[in-house]
Amino acid sequence: MKTIHDIPLLLLVIVSAAAAFGFWGLGAADELAAPIVIGDTFLSKSVAGLAKDALFVPLRPLMYALIILSIGSSIAISTGGLGAKFVRVLVFFLMFSLIGMAIAIAAYFLFAGETILPDPSIVGDSGADIASSPFAEKIYGVLTSALMICIYTGLIFGAALKRLGLGREADAISDMFIAGFRKFLQYTIPLAVFGSITLALARPNGWESLVDLANLLKPYMLAMVLTWLVILIVTSTIQGRGPGFILRAVLPQAVVAFSTSSSIATLVATKKACNDMGANGDEATPFFTIGATINMVGTLIGLLLMSLYAMSAFGIEVDLGDALVVGFQSLVFATAAAGTPSASVVLLQDILVSQGVSGEYATYVTALIITIDTLILDRLRTVLNTQSDSMSTANGLKLYYRKPRVLVDDVAE
Repeated sequence: MKTIHDIPLLLLVIVSAAAAFGFWGLGAADELAAPIVIGDTFLSKSVAGLAKDALFVPLRPLMYALIILSIGSSIAISTGGLGAKFVRVLVFFLMFSLIGMAIAIAAYFLFAGETILPDPSIVGDSGADIASSPFAEKIYGVLTSALMICIYTGLIFGAALKRLGLGREADAISDMFIAGFRKFLQYTIPLAVFGSITLALARPNGWESLVDLANLLKPYMLAMVLTWLVILIVTSTIQGRGPGFILRAVLPQAVVAFSTSSSIATLVATKKACNDMGANGDEATPFFTIGATINMVGTLIGLLLMSLYAMSAFGIEVDLGDALVVGFQSLVFATAAAGTPSASVVLLQDILVSQGVSGEYATYVTALIITIDTLILDRLRTVLNTQSDSMSTANGLKLYYRKPRVLVDDVAE
């Protein structure tokens, strides 16, 4: 186990994917995807199915537990109010998220005619036959979803821990949980990639389904790059420096984020990026650390695009109102996502099911997307997430110190 954990996750994923394609090339994919038979005993699970389930079966309850514990421990150790500095940083967190949402929706409609995800008949599903729901009913469904209930539970749990004076203990347990969760992903993501690719190749037109999935990169990269450019231009304007100066400051951070796929693992590089943009690194640390948990612009864009294309493939006609509902849902869900590799993908199932997609097709789509998520999609998300953290923090602190007299007067009042 220790040897596996010391190997880079990307290398494990590439080896797993290569093994899946190798067995398919040898004609063994059908056997790996067929139910296991031992003598006269027939088991419903296949080897590939068990490999996929090693990640997806326990991932959802683990993610829910992590959300409750992380929110609870954060509240339990919190002291004082938000403060004038963080309010300004928070404005940029929200503004960049809304910009990303708008650009992602535009990218979806631009490539709405692309074949990206397979027809639901590939998993024996007939597709959508759903009556249109009122906007208010859809919002109500979002606010009462399982993940939102976990968020509410985390708030109540945190208040209880704080009242009992158990903030430090809860925070220590949360850190241990996150460390164990990262090891769990290290072991199970490669298994899920192997199982998902094998199951996809064993289905009719399986190879075509994987090839079509590459079309997701077009709207995905377009939305990510355009959002990043807007964030860069805004930051350059507020900082009063040219784009080249900002680029030099955030480039090392981008390299770390792309290689680790983890906002948490990029914290040291984020601190340096803030410092190089002119903000004091030590002063900035609390703000971008919170951002690594709640400011997930890239994750929002990823969940939004993947959800809209899956809904469309299932047969749901997506209009602007539907896209806005899913955008709001993705904004909230991204805030609750753990800053660990590919963990947010499991949230895709919750969004799809809440929008009328069958559980079977939602599971299939999630498993299919995991095949390219670790390789490239999650890395792009993490770069944008962390760049938004550093630039939002630098911008918020810049605005704070630009008008200190007004803030001092506000505090005095």
